[in-house]
Amino acid sequence: MRKGDITVIVPDPHRGDISKALLARLLRQAGISREEWERLE
Repeated sequence: MRKGDITVIVPDPHRGDISKALLARLLRQAGISREEWERLE
């Protein structure tokens, strides 16, 4: 997945919900902090 100069690799296939570890890896690749993510919820 790519937006501007940010590229995030999303493994496919994943079944159902993604794990906390995968979410953390995706956020790290996207440069999104845990605090930023939690504000979106």
